[in-house]
Amino acid sequence: MVSGSIKNEDSLKIKPTEDGLQLGNSILWFDSTKNGQLTFLSSAERSTGQNGPQVIATEETIRILEANRKKPKALVCQYNRPFTLGKLKMELLPSGSSLGGASLHVETNNHKILYAPRLQTQKISTVRQMQLKKAEKLILGAYQPDLSLSLPSRKKEKERLLATVQKLLKNGVYPTIVCQPSSTAQELTKLLSDNEIPIAVHPAIHRINKVYESFGSQLGHYSLFSSKHTRKKVKLFPTPENGRRKFIADDKILIIEDFAGESSDKNMDSIISERFTISSICEGKELKEVIQSVMPKEVYIYGPYAKRYVTELKKYADVVSPLYPNSQPSLF
Repeated sequence: MVSGSIKNEDSLKIKPTEDGLQLGNSILWFDSTKNGQLTFLSSAERSTGQNGPQVIATEETIRILEANRKKPKALVCQYNRPFTLGKLKMELLPSGSSLGGASLHVETNNHKILYAPRLQTQKISTVRQMQLKKAEKLILGAYQPDLSLSLPSRKKEKERLLATVQKLLKNGVYPTIVCQPSSTAQELTKLLSDNEIPIAVHPAIHRINKVYESFGSQLGHYSLFSSKHTRKKVKLFPTPENGRRKFIADDKILIIEDFAGESSDKNMDSIISERFTISSICEGKELKEVIQSVMPKEVYIYGPYAKRYVTELKKYADVVSPLYPNSQPSLF
């Protein structure tokens, strides 16, 4: 049994590092993959292996990690089931962004903290809808490069994607759609299948699809992609990592981005036929409603665009401050 320790007010301070955050002098970390004894994992995108710290996560998140051949030491928890570790009282809440995606509500010494780095305020049919709880301190993630640009309507972007695919199919072209494998891919699998479009999904997406289905998501009909046998099907492939692009075929490439123009591999720009913005998380401006619902006295922003978010959200709490790893300001 892991036990926590909270001794004084310094224990409630949030310590930013290059590898997640730490709650004061307690054993609890947030989204650390290497540091600490115990860390909360907000989603399967924050992957950690067997040699990392013990993780607090939902069963769904652990199952997706296992599908990706990662087996962390896990303390599996359910949504909306409060539990205690030492003097820390905690509860996992659905973040609305992906299967198993969660925020963590922490209560200690009559103080409440909500760590919510990846929220989706809009309803996605394949995952649990976002939930919030009131807290004195709220920690948010900053991932949108330009808050002056409003995101397109998710509904309209999905309609535009569907119309684009249908037009290509009429011309005998079967495009490859590149997207996030553990959130957006499942939403698109269902969208295309519901519209009777033949789909073949990359093995990495296929494994995660099966996890979604095991938890009740109805994704429809699709097949496993095979370079030898797949013919006349729209292909779903994961966004490439570390510059790997060997999946790219000589056909139309459509890319799905969380935020406009954020392609993780600039070398892909020349081969992308069209871009669509269907974000798995909400845009920065929507966090105003989140702050008003949580009613915190202090808001802390962590991520590559923390400074921009502080400027946008500074009117919505008594304290709105960026968290910089190792005391280094962000570039934005």
